[in-house]
Amino acid sequence: MEKLLSKILEETLHLSAKGLVLTQLHGDASNRIYYRLSLPQGQSFIVMQLPKGPASISEEITTIKTKPKELPFINITYFLKSQGLPVPQIHYEDLKEGLLLLEDFGDETFEKTVLKMDTETQKSWYKKAIKLLVSFQSKGTQPDPHCIAFQRSFDQNLLDWEFEHFFEYGIEVRQNKKIPSKDREILKTESQKITKILTGVPYILVHRDFQSRNLMIQNDQLKLLDFQDALMGPLPYDLVALLRDSYIKLPWEIVSELVDYFVSLKKNIDSKKFLKHFDLITIQRKLKDTGRFVYIDRVKKNQNFLKHIPNSLAYVRSALERQFEFKDFFQILKKYVPEFH
Repeated sequence: MEKLLSKILEETLHLSAKGLVLTQLHGDASNRIYYRLSLPQGQSFIVMQLPKGPASISEEITTIKTKPKELPFINITYFLKSQGLPVPQIHYEDLKEGLLLLEDFGDETFEKTVLKMDTETQKSWYKKAIKLLVSFQSKGTQPDPHCIAFQRSFDQNLLDWEFEHFFEYGIEVRQNKKIPSKDREILKTESQKITKILTGVPYILVHRDFQSRNLMIQNDQLKLLDFQDALMGPLPYDLVALLRDSYIKLPWEIVSELVDYFVSLKKNIDSKKFLKHFDLITIQRKLKDTGRFVYIDRVKKNQNFLKHIPNSLAYVRSALERQFEFKDFFQILKKYVPEFH
């Protein structure tokens, strides 16, 4: 790989490759492999290496009418870049070799930064992130027919599949027992009630994973990563990803204040209805995350995400305790989720 990268640097970017240093970076649950390419002159780049074959496609299940003609990451990067959003520049792409050379935003994640802060400073940074989210959403008001994100959406089938992913991995695999058919039917019926409500919420451009590990801080500015699964989805979805983040535990008082801040920026939103939808998306997304964390452990043999399950389920419990109409759903879940006892 170093030989190829040296050629790219010298022939395409007109930089000397002498003294090139390649360091592998931690890539979380992705099949993609990341490296930092550093040069003695001080320049650095991120190298994204794509896996071969089926693993090269999106990690997330997505419904789309037509097969994409280009890699979603590249397609969506160019769209977001054209809209002035802070996403990495693609310096070079070679899909035959499965190689992308990207702008380097450094190592300071939103997660690392806010965990070191006092409450008031934390809130100020969350407000910056919410402003970026509002800007991101505003780019979806005029759909671009060439951007893949506008050709796919969180339809009922996809939302239902994510609930099923939790029932299978978050309960059955995790507890090593099958859910009896009667309880399974209630879980299915109740979860489908949630997805039916969510598909009736106004849809907007959704990042799909707008959380603290996908926001970078460089020169005191927020930068955005990992947007290749973007699609059309319910208005509160990305705000839930940010404020009900499995990696950072925020007390409800702060979350409620930040939800109000988002609503104030968006204007013309019924805050009571928005909060209900926020809770329902919390239930749907954090159950899905729990199932995903177990899947990553059992199938990908990566245990690093299991420690975030209690946080995810605490958010679900809090939301279900407020949404009384889903008490039957909550009662059945209590049988199989120890954290709900």
